[in-house]
Amino acid sequence: MAKRRHPAKRSTAKLAKREATHAPKNVARVSDPATASPAHEAVDKSHGVVLRLPTRNVTLKTDDPEVNFPRAAMQWTYVVRSRQRWSTAPDSAERQARAASEMLASLGVDLATQAEIARAGMVEVAVSWKDDEAASWAERIFPWEYLIAGATRSLRHGQPLSVIRHLVCRDATTPRAPVAKLLFVTSSPGPLKDKFEFDSERDLVRRNFKLKQAWRDDANWKDLASPTAEELGRAVADFRPDIVHLAGVDTHLAETLLSQNDEHDLWEPSDWETSNESSEDTGRREIRDGYVLAGRRSLYAAGPEELSALLTQSHRPRLVCMNIGNSAARLASITVAHGADAAIGIQDSFDDALSELFFSVLYSHLSDANWDLGLAFRVAWERVREEPTHRQGTGVVLWSRSSLIAKSHGDAVQQQQRAAQLTQAKEKPLAPTALTPSQVSQSVSVDVKPFSDINYSVLHNRRRLFEVFSIKCERPMRNVGIRVSLNVGTEAAAYERMMELKPPLEDLKTFIHLPLTSALARTIQESILSSIFVDVTWGDHVLFRNTLPVRLVPVDQWRDNDTDGRWLPSFVFPRDPTVGRTVETAQRYVQVLRDDPTAGFDGYQSFDPKSSDPTEEIDLQVQAIWSAIVHEQRLGYINAPPAYSNELDSQRLRTPSTVARFRSGTCIDLALFFAACLELIDIYPVIFLLDGHAFPGYWRSETYFDEFRQARPELVEPAAAMLNRSTSGAVAQRDPWIIEKENYREVVQYVNAGKLVPLEAIRLTENCGFWDAIEAGRENLADKRKFHSMVDIALAREKQVTPLPILGEQP
Repeated sequence: MAKRRHPAKRSTAKLAKREATHAPKNVARVSDPATASPAHEAVDKSHGVVLRLPTRNVTLKTDDPEVNFPRAAMQWTYVVRSRQRWSTAPDSAERQARAASEMLASLGVDLATQAEIARAGMVEVAVSWKDDEAASWAERIFPWEYLIAGATRSLRHGQPLSVIRHLVCRDATTPRAPVAKLLFVTSSPGPLKDKFEFDSERDLVRRNFKLKQAWRDDANWKDLASPTAEELGRAVADFRPDIVHLAGVDTHLAETLLSQNDEHDLWEPSDWETSNESSEDTGRREIRDGYVLAGRRSLYAAGPEELSALLTQSHRPRLVCMNIGNSAARLASITVAHGADAAIGIQDSFDDALSELFFSVLYSHLSDANWDLGLAFRVAWERVREEPTHRQGTGVVLWSRSSLIAKSHGDAVQQQQRAAQLTQAKEKPLAPTALTPSQVSQSVSVDVKPFSDINYSVLHNRRRLFEVFSIKCERPMRNVGIRVSLNVGTEAAAYERMMELKPPLEDLKTFIHLPLTSALARTIQESILSSIFVDVTWGDHVLFRNTLPVRLVPVDQWRDNDTDGRWLPSFVFPRDPTVGRTVETAQRYVQVLRDDPTAGFDGYQSFDPKSSDPTEEIDLQVQAIWSAIVHEQRLGYINAPPAYSNELDSQRLRTPSTVARFRSGTCIDLALFFAACLELIDIYPVIFLLDGHAFPGYWRSETYFDEFRQARPELVEPAAAMLNRSTSGAVAQRDPWIIEKENYREVVQYVNAGKLVPLEAIRLTENCGFWDAIEAGRENLADKRKFHSMVDIALAREKQVTPLPILGEQP
């Protein structure tokens, strides 16, 4: 990825007056986001949705014109995909829960029925299949798991709720023989080969499935790595598996990864893969839901119809498990429609360790539950919910060809009791003396992989040092010792913990944090080689002990990638001395602009809802900062300092004091400087990141910021309109403060409404006016293909992503 340092070309167009740029009624729009097409609005009244409870069924009013269910499906899907933004804010989470309850009520599920669902602990959503993928697309993409769980959260008082789905087909499922064979498919072909590894997942699936069988490798298990479509279909026909487990990459994630390397030409044509025509407002090909397989040259996208045919045409598996993103709505459901007894898919994206845990528990309990798939699913999901890293809104979806819900209240109570029994540990924790070293090596494995480069910003924000740190075990184990030590000069930062392990997997990568005790870590100016020592013990047994190499990168070095790029807000320094002096200098500018000798920087306190332009005084404060920098500091442009890194994504960032002393900076240096000034006067800044460029912006009021953070269904309609029966649209938002490419429409929506203001910071070096910079900032956002993300500094601060302690100039 190109470094964000290249200035944009200056626009020659001028704005006649302020209102032409900024007033919402006359705003010069970035683009016109498409609204829902007539196809999205159409409702097929011949199908519907039924909620099945243990005691009765409730038919939902999805065909009610007042509900406009297809539009609601798009809106709620988008809201759930944006959950990181709002899920951790108590007021927003409660507001979404109320909205979910109101949505259910509009569909005919009143509060009394919602309370009944809460008490039942399990509900089944039955969707009719009419032999046409287009007939019930809205019912299938709707995030029922979140809607029902969110609506009943306050009624359940902490008790779990399992939501399963029944695809009602014309031909019923017939009883089968016991499960015996599993086909394990992994797929990361061509340029994706080195980006994924499946050894851990394979080991967990095999270990937990194998324990329940009279096992023979050649008869019960088959591995298939990065097959072509023809090879996958042939393997299913020849091996005739009871279970097919698919691991790999969905088309949306693959396109995101490939777009970073400009390798779009690697896709081979298929009926489902992409549209040859770019969408009008994005200029980018439409990427539809699918599973990435090997092509004759590189990559091939198998869509729902083709994938389901490959899996079911010659043999009908009892269960297809899809551990791939964006697989629940279409890939899994249509596989069931075409003949599989059941299929499990991921709603959008899911943590790798949690998905491995889920499928491990599922496989290990299928035999215990006598192939009661609904019960095994419930136990596995409740195990995942126990994990501290589990986040609300995301989900694993089970589609079944036959109803799995209990038919009577007595059966429901019995099923709850069975689920509780299976959830409890079946064996007491082992003592270290109970196993020999040989037995320990066979039943326990530790997988550790640290990130190769470690930046101080990672330590500062208490984020993880390891790509992988997991322990697999077959029995509960008490008093397992974990020790991690990072060598930093003559000092060492250490983490120690004693813990109990629960089978089949414990994922520890998010729990290991190191204290910030080393002065060297805060002051290193060039990369240095170091090491991490990891020691995992259980009594006298050494489960893992190794010293692993790492590199400590300079404190001012930022890695613009999906792992470390999120810490950019830590390089916004509102307490830098130059920032304070800049605001002090701007004092006389704000008095002139506001025509008030007593005026100052009072941030959003100057918002006046009764005024014809409620945000005018806020804009004038930002203009004063801009004017002070342009006229007092007279900055120029300069390339970034050398990073001396093998990674193309590394960039050294200058503090505001360094920028001021040398009177120059890159686009991202200037963006960070300006954002720091805004943060100091309590106006919420953002930073827009394009491919190879960066520039700042700001929210014009707290109200607009709160509105964006809430992501309420009625506020995201233009952005949600991209969803339809063929595409789920995007990878889910990963961090609350990183607004990614998939949210481009929503960002443009707020810019066009005059609620979010972009500024081209390079104009600071060209003696340009404030309104000229706003126009240039809008022009920067005209092409979605160049948009990478928007970093919201206020949202980052709410999550304790704070400035690094490196004020002033760096040596």
